[in-house]
Amino acid sequence: MTQPRTPWPRLHLFELLGQDWYPTALRDHSTNYLATISQRMGLFDAVAPLLLRGLEAGNTNEVLDLGSGGGGPLPRLRELLARKQGRQVRLVQSDLFPNAQARARARAAGAEYLEQPVDALQVPAGLRGMRTLFNALHEFRPDAARALLADAQAQGVPIGVFEVVERSPRGVLSALFIPLLVLLFTPLIRPLTLPRLLLTYVVPVFPLTIFWDGLVSTLRAHRIEELRHMTQSLAREGYTWEVGEARMPGKPPVTYVLGLPVTAA
Repeated sequence: MTQPRTPWPRLHLFELLGQDWYPTALRDHSTNYLATISQRMGLFDAVAPLLLRGLEAGNTNEVLDLGSGGGGPLPRLRELLARKQGRQVRLVQSDLFPNAQARARARAAGAEYLEQPVDALQVPAGLRGMRTLFNALHEFRPDAARALLADAQAQGVPIGVFEVVERSPRGVLSALFIPLLVLLFTPLIRPLTLPRLLLTYVVPVFPLTIFWDGLVSTLRAHRIEELRHMTQSLAREGYTWEVGEARMPGKPPVTYVLGLPVTAA
């Protein structure tokens, strides 16, 4: 698929979390860190109204999260919807590399985290509900990202894709602060283990590996004009696409793609 030209060409460099050989212990720490920082800082709070629109369009109270990693922001967003909108949401989380610690946390919070791997490009037909991805679309090349969106449309289910990473000078500058954030937020991650502390503060494996993946994420991120081009190519009757930025004071802007089945509304 031909992409519109941009001043910052997309670079699909390798991301450690996307490698099959990457050790589970390192992967789980990285995804647990990402979940902790997104929940503690409320990075995705601005998308709660978009989630509500998707649930209403799909006539469902179930969210199927893809690429959940360490849990992501959905537990916090579920609480926001319950407190501010009175909407009770059933949350099902999934990942190509399921995180056992996140599964235990989800169970304790009354959510579900699937034990079997789920490929976001091949979602089993039995898994319904509104699909969501948080900071995950950049992991897919443009053709694969389009296929991911097209499958939700073909299945007639709503989908919300949300990213705080951005391919811009601001995005690269923000990535430079990641090692410091890892040092600050690691004590908040549970369980807090001795190996985690040693590989953060003595031998800085985690600050460096998380920084690398964060920097690569900014260089991989799909820009708004590219996402609009992608969804315009999917346009058909009975399903609408919306691309934009969700904003909230004191929070970074969230780039989003929202796909809504019209016939189910």
